[in-house]
Amino acid sequence: MKLFTFATSPYARKARMALDFKGIPYDPIERCYSLDRKHDLLSASPRAEVPALVLDDGRTIADSTIICEYLEDAFPDPPLRPADPYERARMRQIEDLCDRAFDAVSYGYWIAAARKDVPEAGAMTAAARAEFTLLLEKLDRQLDGRDFFCGSVSIADLAAICYVPAAGAMGIDIALMPQLKAWAARMNKIAAVREDRKRLVAALSKVHDITSELEGPDGKVHWRDSRLEWPVRRGFIDFVAREFRGGKMMFPPEGV
Repeated sequence: MKLFTFATSPYARKARMALDFKGIPYDPIERCYSLDRKHDLLSASPRAEVPALVLDDGRTIADSTIICEYLEDAFPDPPLRPADPYERARMRQIEDLCDRAFDAVSYGYWIAAARKDVPEAGAMTAAARAEFTLLLEKLDRQLDGRDFFCGSVSIADLAAICYVPAAGAMGIDIALMPQLKAWAARMNKIAAVREDRKRLVAALSKVHDITSELEGPDGKVHWRDSRLEWPVRRGFIDFVAREFRGGKMMFPPEGV
């Protein structure tokens, strides 16, 4: 199998950790269409987004959640979803919280850093930091005395570990959330998570300007879904309008 991935993408990281946790062999292909505009990713992902999994027979699967579900069905051991139906639903809810809310808020934080000279930058940063804290507190409550969110390691944990460590970069101290801090320490003992962390640190060491991590060669930033909803909901409509009218926004292809 081959996996189109990108070391700093939370979605790609989640899928790659699932592969590593299960011990499934694959060939990683580092790709980010919004930055490199390489079209081979389009053949595996209609939205030109990572991750995308290419099976040995050439069939493709896109979207991190769908890839993880496929891996669980095709390679059930070791499991990454709970047997209990309710806990399985909780796992999906926590994964969705990470994929939507955490991703949107952290994107808002980093786009404010990339556009630090716009008049809304300070307010966007403060709003993102405040909402990220609320989300972390929600995760802390979700643990409810468990070692992992659904009892044993699941996709919920892999999704969350892609965002929780970003608290430090945002100036948020998770020591105020003792369950979450202990959970993060347990996660970092898992080989697949440690390897992901190494890849992330190596990739970030090459990033000298956050703008270069978000902005493509044509000056456009890739927007979609909840990432666009967040600044509108928080009242930064003028910022969104200027980015759009200035030709600084890129969206997934039409019809997908």
